[in-house]
This record gives sequence, C-alpha cells and structure tokens, in this order.
Amino acid sequence: MTDTFDFMELDIETAHRGYKEGTFTARDVTAYYLIRIAQFNDKLRAVIQVNPDALFEAEAADRAFRRGVRLPLLGIPVLIKDNVETDGLMKTTAGAVALAHHFAGRDAHLVQSLRASGAIILGKANLSEWANFLTEGMPNGWSGVGGQTLNPYGDKLDVGGSSSGSASAVAANLTLLAVGSETSGSIIHPSVHNGIVGIKPTVGLISRSGIIPISRSQDTAGPMARTLEDAVRALEVMVGEDPTDPATLNLPAGPPYRTCLDERQAVGMRVGVVKADLSEEEQSLYGEAIELLKQSGIDLVEVELPAHDTLDQGDILYHEFKLGIEAYLASTTLPYETLSDLIDWNNEHPETIPHGQKTFEKADELSGRLIEAAYLTRRLDDVRDAKTDGLDRLLNEQRLHGLVLPHDYNYDMAAKAGHPTITIPYRLKASGAPFGLSFTGTSYAERDLIRLAYAFERHVTRPVPPL
Repeated sequence: MTDTFDFMELDIETAHRGYKEGTFTARDVTAYYLIRIAQFNDKLRAVIQVNPDALFEAEAADRAFRRGVRLPLLGIPVLIKDNVETDGLMKTTAGAVALAHHFAGRDAHLVQSLRASGAIILGKANLSEWANFLTEGMPNGWSGVGGQTLNPYGDKLDVGGSSSGSASAVAANLTLLAVGSETSGSIIHPSVHNGIVGIKPTVGLISRSGIIPISRSQDTAGPMARTLEDAVRALEVMVGEDPTDPATLNLPAGPPYRTCLDERQAVGMRVGVVKADLSEEEQSLYGEAIELLKQSGIDLVEVELPAHDTLDQGDILYHEFKLGIEAYLASTTLPYETLSDLIDWNNEHPETIPHGQKTFEKADELSGRLIEAAYLTRRLDDVRDAKTDGLDRLLNEQRLHGLVLPHDYNYDMAAKAGHPTITIPYRLKASGAPFGLSFTGTSYAERDLIRLAYAFERHVTRPVPPL
C-alpha cells in the first residue's frame, strides 16, 4: 500500500482521480480499510464480517480501470448492513444467533446494482438485532452476533439504531460508503448520532427485495457516507425498478441527482423551519445552523408540525412483520417456517437473547394475514394523518420545498408517510456528541432535499471522531 497518501476522509472523486493518475489503487484503498477494521473494530464492533474476496474484487477493479472502464462506483468499498442479502462467503444474519449460519446464496437487488456499478463489497455491518424489532429496551447497536456497536465519538454516547454499524464504520473511516435500512428512523437516527450523511429515500425508490423485512409499508434502504456527494453518487446507483418490488414501478423522471449538488439551485427555495423542544445548547446550535441556511439565499418560514399523537409506530409494524418474515423464511433454506419457530428456537437458547423477545411475541399473536379491521383502519389512518393531512398539507399550504429539523427530530411522521429525509452533520455538542440538521419533503422530493442539504453542507466541515 502506498505510504504517500492519507486515505482518512477519502471520497469517491478523490479515489477515482487517484486510480486514474496511478497515485494509488483500489487494492491500496481496500487494504487501508481492512487495516482500519483490524485496528478499531474490536472496540467499535461496527463490522460483523469482512468479505474474504474484497481484495480480489479490488484487484479486478484495478484491471478494469487500466482497461479504460469507468463506472460510477468502480473500486469503491461499501459495507452492507447485515439484514441485506449478499452472495458468496458472506452471511446474512440480521445480527441474530438464530441466523448465524445463514448464507443467503444471492445478492439483494440493491447489492446487484452496487456490484454492477463497480463497487467492492467490503463486508457486513453490525446492527440492532433484527433491525431493532426483536424486543423492547434493547440497547441501540446490540446484536447477538456482533455484540455492542459503539459510537466513535465516545463510548458513552448513543450510537443510534438500527443501522448502527453502518454509521459507526463510516464515521470512523472503516469504509468509504455503507448501506443502511430504515423502517422508522434506522438510517436517520444513527447518521445523526455518528455525525455522517444519511439518505432515507422515498419508500419504493430503492428495491427492498433481498432485505430481511419488517414493514412492507415503511421499509427502505439508503446510502450512508461522510459527504452528501458520496451519498448521492451511491443513491443514483441504488435507485431503479425491480419487477419483484411493486413499489419501485412508478419512479418519476427527473435530472440526475448529482446535478442538484449546486448551492445556486437552492437560492429562493422556501423551507419550513420546524419548532422543536430542545435543550438550551441544542437550540443555540439549531439557530446557528439556520443562519447558515439564510446565507445561502433560502427563504425560511417558521412552522409547527401537525399534531400526530394518533400515530402509533407499533400497530402497523407488528401485523406486517409476521407476514413479511414468514414470506422471507419461505424463500430461504433456513430451518424455520414461521415466526413461532424463531420464537421457539430463541426460548431454547435464552442466552442468545438476553433482552428477551417481547416484540416477536406480540407480533406472533396476530394472524399475519392483514385482514384485521384494526390493521386496515390503522393503515389508512396513518396515510391520512402522516401524509395527506400531515406533512403534505403543511408543505402545500405553506408552499414549501421542504422542512428543516434539528438532528433526528420527529422522524416518525416521514417514516409513516414514506417520505424522504437527508441528514447533514454540523458540529459537536459539549458532550462530544454530533449535532446536525435533517431535511424532509414530500414523496420523491429527493432532488429538492439534495439542493437544500448541499447548500447547508457548503458552510460546515464534518467533525472527525477522536480515534
């Protein structure tokens, strides 16, 4: 590996320039991240498994570069959250000991897209076990397979969940890019807490095929990176229609997402500044960040989120999880057919689930057929309260391109509505914990949110953890 280039905070553009100029190779970069994992993963527990073929994939990328091949992510290492299927000698465990020996034998649709773009699959990232849908009160970032993921900004700080390993690894420079998944806050929450960029896209923008499911209504995957540009480059690759996922079959046309990385495009945009109940320190940081948006020529309007006390995150998820997980099990060679089978295995091995499995048990009480009046009513009510009469009404009545919120404030409404959110880190609080902004809009508003987020990011420098 070259000793003349510092790979800390490496981005895609710099990596590709280095490959083209011969300053370093994709193998050098991949080896660097493997060394970082060796140095810091025993502490952070952000990575569950390294791909044994990663260096071979890097060498293949180098050969392709020398032949003149140019692909969006050629030679770029990516960590995949371990509830997303990967082919080869990588397991897909969801962090659960019950799945500890599960080789999916196939790539999720989004992983196929990443490979087709030239990406190197570096390995699998730790997560809150079963994407935080196993039980109540389990620490963020804990899994039976991977242990407790830690925040690189401080052992005592919340690492966020459930894409904890993806966020911690990106923040600590254990990878260049990572993929997370979200049902309700699982990309946004850890991205904010680890001071990185996270894009939770509109549900259906990225295929869910090959992701161990929680909710068909709310599940999505998304990119996590140190810069918005890198996250957007990954987003462009991951977006696409998939015949096996009907939610992806209505993608709107528009310019490439990267063309929105231009602060001039944000001038004159109208944005709602959401009032929030914050500490004095956080309110001060929020005010400073809003002033930076003003300097970008953005028209800011103070707004309040619609009341949404009726939104219960659990109701829909319990019903849809049972159906989704049993359909997933049927597509595998795992020795389980039903959610009850998983519960029984856990009961026979209680040492593997020290926090219990109350969520599993509650979901198993339901039919899994989605015929209950309580489910159907709640599903329609959620769309109305979160989307139609919620975020969309606010955006339309105030003629807003988007909303800006402090850190991961009220991510549940966007999750229920299926709307996109982008996080951008700002500064560290006195505790050493990162603080940032989130930008939310209506369905398929990613381009507007990228314009706004990029205008803000131009004013700040991402803090780097003290490793």
